[in-house]
Amino acid sequence: MKKTILILMVFSLVCCPAVFAGSFQKLVGKGMEAGSHALTARSGYCDASRAEDNALTEVAKEAAVPAAVVAYGMGSAAVSGAGTLTGYAGMASAVSSLGLGGATTTIAGAMGSSATGAAATAVVTSAVGGPIVMGVIVVGGTAAVSYGVYKAGQAAWEWFGD
Repeated sequence: MKKTILILMVFSLVCCPAVFAGSFQKLVGKGMEAGSHALTARSGYCDASRAEDNALTEVAKEAAVPAAVVAYGMGSAAVSGAGTLTGYAGMASAVSSLGLGGATTTIAGAMGSSATGAAATAVVTSAVGGPIVMGVIVVGGTAAVSYGVYKAGQAAWEWFGD
């Protein structure tokens, strides 16, 4: 029975984000993201079975991609000549590349704005304290989720393990 619950947990990690994705492209992207979470949970499970804790390594691997995307977005905006709006344009690019546009539009809507797309990202970025703070939130949020998923994998070993 415990192994059945574990299989259902992994299945839901992989499938639930993909169900809400919308288009096929988003479906593939969300499936890959969920697959990454499933691998992180698996790493936590396997490490716990060996009495190891490699949470920081897993978090660093997961947070490296959004950190690179944010840095690339900022650099691209600077090279493109965005001037004083470089940080906001770079953040909008990064948010779009990471598939977080819907989240920023929702947050901007909750703040009372009707802005969508890059404008919504600018509203949220401004509200949190600017592009640098927003970049830290995006990368830190990814790291926090990865840490939680890894620890959930370890907890699964404690519950299902030998």
